[in-house]
Amino acid sequence: MTYSRSEHIELVNMCMIYNEETKEVLVEDKTDVAWKFGHTFPGGHVEKNESLADAMVREVFEETGLKISHLESCGTVEWFNDDPSYRRIGFLYRTTHFSGQLTQSDEGKIYWLPLKELTEANTAESFMQFLKIFTDPHTVDATSPVMNGSLTIIRK
Repeated sequence: MTYSRSEHIELVNMCMIYNEETKEVLVEDKTDVAWKFGHTFPGGHVEKNESLADAMVREVFEETGLKISHLESCGTVEWFNDDPSYRRIGFLYRTTHFSGQLTQSDEGKIYWLPLKELTEANTAESFMQFLKIFTDPHTVDATSPVMNGSLTIIRK
């Protein structure tokens, strides 16, 4: 696939933080989003000249007050838009290594929830496809032909 020089590319990230002791994940109910409201994982935009991992650590700290480490890359998600030519690439990470005190941010409510309680009904749009990438070793990527559209899973 070829890309024009005029194509705008945006890099974003998301992290599943799993507490092995309680078998819970940290969820965020963002309040300032253009998609369906519901549980999601912390994440956000990668700043200019910032590495993907540094951006993930920064975003999690800004949104939760937690410091994370030992990030494991899980896969990617891509959305496309033809007019204007635009592409968003999401990098997905997970970790069980965190420290600090949970702090609410302006972006939404943060709390721990059992992983098994995440459902299509209570999560953000396309979140269950994200969850497959985080939890299924055979699922590595997902794409959508439209921005914030429904995702198609790509298996290994």
